[in-house]
Amino acid sequence: MTLLQQNKETYTAYLNREKEVLVNLKKELAKQKIKVADSIKKFDIAKVKHKETIRLAKVKKENERKRLALLEMRRITLAIEEKKHQKELKQLALKKEKEKKRLALLKKKKLEEAQKRRLANSRFMSKIEEIAELEKLDLFESDQIGDELSLFRQEKKKSSKGFKPFDKWFKFSGAYSSMLKNIETSNSGREALKGTFMLSPHSYYFLGATASLDLNNYNNIYYQPDFSYSFGYSDWHQDTFSWNYSNYANNKFNPKDDESRFNFQSGNWELSYKTKVEDVPLLDTFKLSGKIKYKPSSNSKKVYLKAKTVVLDDVMLSAQIKHNITNKQNRLTLSAKTFLYDKFFVSGTAYEYYKPDSIGSNDGEYAYSFGWSDSKPFHPSIVYSNYYTPTRWDSTEGPKFKEGTLSIKFNLDF
Repeated sequence: MTLLQQNKETYTAYLNREKEVLVNLKKELAKQKIKVADSIKKFDIAKVKHKETIRLAKVKKENERKRLALLEMRRITLAIEEKKHQKELKQLALKKEKEKKRLALLKKKKLEEAQKRRLANSRFMSKIEEIAELEKLDLFESDQIGDELSLFRQEKKKSSKGFKPFDKWFKFSGAYSSMLKNIETSNSGREALKGTFMLSPHSYYFLGATASLDLNNYNNIYYQPDFSYSFGYSDWHQDTFSWNYSNYANNKFNPKDDESRFNFQSGNWELSYKTKVEDVPLLDTFKLSGKIKYKPSSNSKKVYLKAKTVVLDDVMLSAQIKHNITNKQNRLTLSAKTFLYDKFFVSGTAYEYYKPDSIGSNDGEYAYSFGWSDSKPFHPSIVYSNYYTPTRWDSTEGPKFKEGTLSIKFNLDF
């Protein structure tokens, strides 16, 4: 074989190898192109997905922004509505308060007009007024209060409290009294003019005196005082204590050798307490009070327990137990009082003694009173009373009407 042939074959083999390498390279390149194309395709898909994700995130963010904006707008709207509602409530409260004041003024005006009509026409008292007046009529005790303490109780206004204006410190009353038996037999009983003075600078404190001027020649060497006096602290509120000193002894302006002017040791010291019980079956409400009374001159000590209530709208009933520690006397007092017509009242009292032999010669077994009672200034009160009369149920003398006392009284206001 010639060298040329050998070179040709060698070259041909070389070309074939190169062709085979080239074919393999083309195949590899084709594979790489496919891979690159797949990568590009995947990248494009990923790019599209990324763009979609970004778009969705932007949409979500925008939606969240809109939602927050709506919430803020709603909050602002609610705040405005709440402010408006509060303003409306405030206006409604102001309107309600104005209406309340208007109604109060209207009620006050109506009450004032009613009071004017009452004073002008002397119309009948209301039930509330009747009960208030019955409270002032303290006629059921044999230990009856004096004119000065009675004037203090009538004068006080339950709406007031504390120190009063100077022009309200002083109260006065004038009265004429006479025992009825003076009509048949002159000078058989006391006939007198009475003047009462009461000083009360504070709603709860008082000092008073009553002076008597005899108009006939009746003379009682045992008891015919020229004056009486009282002072103390009296609180009308429930669940409170009160105290007072009262002297109704045989006091004389010009005492004789065996008499005294003030008889201070013969006065009575009282300590009392009052309360109220409500929602009582059949009675609704009743008031309770208790007091201790002490008289230094005789070392007399008495204890009182009293209950009172109102039935049938305007009938005041009371029951009292008195225990005299000194002489061991026990007494039950049952009383009733009411207004029958306008200011015309009637009252009655029965006394029951635990031991009949403990009844004193001056103690009564019953008492009664009636008349026209008006505590307004310059309005007359005309009252008959036979308290302090030794009445007996089995007595042949009857109710001892002539032994009673007729009084005409005016409260004065200057």
